[in-house]
Amino acid sequence: MAVTEVFVTSARHQMAVVRAHPLFLVLGILQPLALLLVMFFARNRPIGAQATAIATAVLLMSYWGATVWQGAGILRRERSNGTLGASMRGVRSPVLVLAGKSLGATLLPALLTAATVATTLALLRTPVTIAAPGWYLLGLVSAILSGTAMGLLLCSLFLLTRFGPQLASALLYPVFLLAGLLIPPDFLPPAVRWLGWFVSLRWAQQFLVSAAGGAPDLGSLGLVGILTCGYIIGGVAAFRRIDHLVRSRGNLELG
Repeated sequence: MAVTEVFVTSARHQMAVVRAHPLFLVLGILQPLALLLVMFFARNRPIGAQATAIATAVLLMSYWGATVWQGAGILRRERSNGTLGASMRGVRSPVLVLAGKSLGATLLPALLTAATVATTLALLRTPVTIAAPGWYLLGLVSAILSGTAMGLLLCSLFLLTRFGPQLASALLYPVFLLAGLLIPPDFLPPAVRWLGWFVSLRWAQQFLVSAAGGAPDLGSLGLVGILTCGYIIGGVAAFRRIDHLVRSRGNLELG
């Protein structure tokens, strides 16, 4: 089986798993709907560039929620279901399979989120402005791929610790703040502001807003790519650590 086929098959399998879970509807419909309505009415129903910036922030927040609650828990769920050992000892590369599953866990909620945001904007009769739709679409794809890479990293880290659910909760709103999705990064205390440099959502937001305004910030897009590569390297390293511990201990109790 070719590499691409393994990756796509793994993604499709995980999408079926995600679709069968009620959390899929929460992440793809209820969460973005609530965020969009709160942010819109808190700012007196903005239009144009401001409405586009809010819709973009909601998209990214929902993508991150799917990464944390769906992608990051893949290995822990497989261990609970008793299938992790078979996955790690399969004929195909377990890293490749995990990467495909991470994409599947992020992609389906991302598509549903986009549909929810678009439908809500239409019902609210709120116009948005996207001057460079091609660049904007590229930015969204980059954000989804970055979320996939982060999911690869987080699911390995969550398996290495027994505090996965607590860590997941801690990674939601703090990341929203560091990325500047809820408030501008300049409003954060200088002592923590620098942490946002390592969050790809921050740069994805800057690129998407600039693309919507017609002047794509390619530097921000480049930083998204660099951080995504860093997440991939970290995820592969963490997964290899898991494989080493499993071989040395002879069991899957790592955290």
